[in-house]
Amino acid sequence: MRAFSVRRSLARGGTLLLLTTSLLSIATAAQAADEAPRAAAEPAVADDSAAPDGQEITVVARKRAENVQQVPIPVTVITATELTRQNLVNFTNFQYKFPSFSVYLTNPKQLNLGIRGIGNNGFNTDGIDGSVGIFVDGVYTGRQGMVSSDFNDIADVELLRGPQGTLFGKNTTAGAVIINTLKPSMTFGASGEATYGNYDFKEFKGSVTGPLIKDKLALRVSAFYSDRDGNYKNLYNGNFQNGRQGWGVRAQLLATPTEDLTIRLIGTHGRQSFPTISPLILSIYNPAALQARMKTAGYTLLTTTKEDRNVNIDSRLDAKTKLDSASAEVNYALGGLGDLTSITAYEKWSCFTNNDNDFTQLDAVNDYGSCNKERQFSQELRWSSPKDQPIEATIGGFLSRQRLQVDSRIRFGTQYHIWAANPSATVFTPIAGKTWAQGAYADKLTGAGFRSQAIFHTDTDALFGNVTWHPDAARRLAIDIGLRQTWERRSQLYDGVVASNPGNLTTAQLNALSPSGANAQLGHVDTSLKDKSLSGEIGASYKVTPDVFVYGKYARGNKSAGFNLLPYNSSNPDTGVASAIGLGAQQTVKGETADNFEAGFKSEFFDRKLLINLTAFHTKVKNYQANQAVGQGSNAIRFLANVGSLTSKGVELEAQTWLFDGFHTKGFVAYNKAVYSSFPNSVCPAQTQFTTPTCNLTGRQVAWAPKWTADFTADYTTAVTDDVKVYGLVDVNWRSKQNTTITLDPAAEIKGYALASVRVGTLLQDDKLDLQLWVENLFDKAYYSNLLGLTKATGIVTGYAGTPRTYGVTVRVRF
Repeated sequence: MRAFSVRRSLARGGTLLLLTTSLLSIATAAQAADEAPRAAAEPAVADDSAAPDGQEITVVARKRAENVQQVPIPVTVITATELTRQNLVNFTNFQYKFPSFSVYLTNPKQLNLGIRGIGNNGFNTDGIDGSVGIFVDGVYTGRQGMVSSDFNDIADVELLRGPQGTLFGKNTTAGAVIINTLKPSMTFGASGEATYGNYDFKEFKGSVTGPLIKDKLALRVSAFYSDRDGNYKNLYNGNFQNGRQGWGVRAQLLATPTEDLTIRLIGTHGRQSFPTISPLILSIYNPAALQARMKTAGYTLLTTTKEDRNVNIDSRLDAKTKLDSASAEVNYALGGLGDLTSITAYEKWSCFTNNDNDFTQLDAVNDYGSCNKERQFSQELRWSSPKDQPIEATIGGFLSRQRLQVDSRIRFGTQYHIWAANPSATVFTPIAGKTWAQGAYADKLTGAGFRSQAIFHTDTDALFGNVTWHPDAARRLAIDIGLRQTWERRSQLYDGVVASNPGNLTTAQLNALSPSGANAQLGHVDTSLKDKSLSGEIGASYKVTPDVFVYGKYARGNKSAGFNLLPYNSSNPDTGVASAIGLGAQQTVKGETADNFEAGFKSEFFDRKLLINLTAFHTKVKNYQANQAVGQGSNAIRFLANVGSLTSKGVELEAQTWLFDGFHTKGFVAYNKAVYSSFPNSVCPAQTQFTTPTCNLTGRQVAWAPKWTADFTADYTTAVTDDVKVYGLVDVNWRSKQNTTITLDPAAEIKGYALASVRVGTLLQDDKLDLQLWVENLFDKAYYSNLLGLTKATGIVTGYAGTPRTYGVTVRVRF
């Protein structure tokens, strides 16, 4: 059924692309006789050749087009050329191209981004926002999971590090990611791409653009399809887990009815599927727990390694997302009075997950998951003064209305009693001499389950302004001041109920099982909050020479207050609630405040043959929102709390060279000491949780924050004949060790690792045809992308292994 649905959707998308190509071809042919050559505002497709010497990169880091080397913000840009040649399509790829950047992804719902050690909160984040703002074509994305899918037809990706609270608003305490897609062109152009690799990797991309009405209306349609088999072998049935599939279509119209008015309409339709995802059982810490129970019942508990990547599960695991969005950007030039910009957007996103949550061949928890439904409307209106004036300003307002619905569920199987220890010896007493572990309650438990629904509403309104003053006539000195006032209203309505009880378990027994329901626990919440914050910045920059630019600034950012998903009141029968409250858990979580100081320089030397940028920063986050857990395994209660403060400081060095024609290098080295500057009351890792309930993590490096990150890329293109070019690209990235649990579980420490990739290709027919061979993870390095640490009740350590070596061939063509 799924395959048929995908084929039908692809057929519709392919037909649309074919019809669009035909329409544009006819329109272009009709105009060919009298159309004079004109330069497009943007290239129809990305140029696959190496970047020319001294190429100027334009960014919109301050919501106006500027040379990146003259912007007083640490900005790293992945250009269209890099995106295309290296096939960078999602945040998992982007992670290695940005300094001090990390990605937490176990399924599409659980995408979390961190910059400089700030932002990665891991699990249970439905009630709070991220610390990294994500903007796609100027539109703010309310949930980070909404951008867990692949992107296609991108103009560039910009990473802004440090709080961006003035122009980009709340929830940018760590920074912002700006993704710009290629615009429609008034000149006809088209491109296509096909890739095949090991693990039966198939990927197809297509894009077509051109005029519908000469110089007045242009269309761009792009589509992609990607499918890859998994690399975790399931010993239960011989299949392979951890595959990934996605497809999408984006259509755009660009209208220029007058010289002063531009209207851009964008519609996106995307689908994504992780057909099989599962953590690996890596080791057994406590053999007397799950391993012993399975052995008594005649089963073997499988453990594996990051090299073997084996699982043994008997039920389906999958995660699917749906995204439909529409936006309208209107730009009106007022001549000497500046420019007006309006961006209106509506997004609808949903995510469905199903997990075999016992991670074994047992029929214990074979129906477990969460479904998210997000609806978001946003509107931004801003005015920008004319450029190159003594005083330049941007003033505007922003509003958004979000509704997030979280539906969670769990159903117990026939062997739940083997996987889980007796949750209560008082209410699950032996029956006729038969204990819980011997299956006394197996029939009563089978088919029993819980479900919950949480609805969050978030209304945001903001006013903002940023002013740049050039006090000297040469405009070498600039003083920047910005402020943003944000008002927010949020509400939470949660209900967790018994979904099924075929075995007629008693109320006391159901209450004892409730903690095993994870996000589907029993209870009721009906609460709301109001929040307001003032963010801003002040800084100065100076052009020492035309090619040397120095800057320094202070910025304050705010992250919204939020909610714990589960009830932290008497309606929740979980006995761990009292312990969680004692460690700081409340129904509401205070917002974060980030104060950031940074200074740096941007420079180019030797006629723009060498580029060097350096930034030093110091950020302190107060009321840091962190995830914790009290209890054991399926009975652990997870909660968010304001744990104190986090301090992040370090240095980021970026460099590029164009030493000779066709040869380009790019790289960075970043040092980031991000520590819990105040975290005296943390839940301890499971290894010591019973003997030492709380731990002091003050002074320890925070989770998901390697101290060192680095990347180096060398790309060389040379002409063999007038019509033939060859190129080669080598990329090596490295990150030092990091821990991937908030409690800094020693079983969740990932050792440092380096990954290398190689690409070689041939460019033919004036660079219109590109034939490429590629290998990623060249040396087949075995590493962990995420470790979940120890689960006390089961005694197992779980985690996710990184992608092994992949290789393939790509063919690109453009017209």
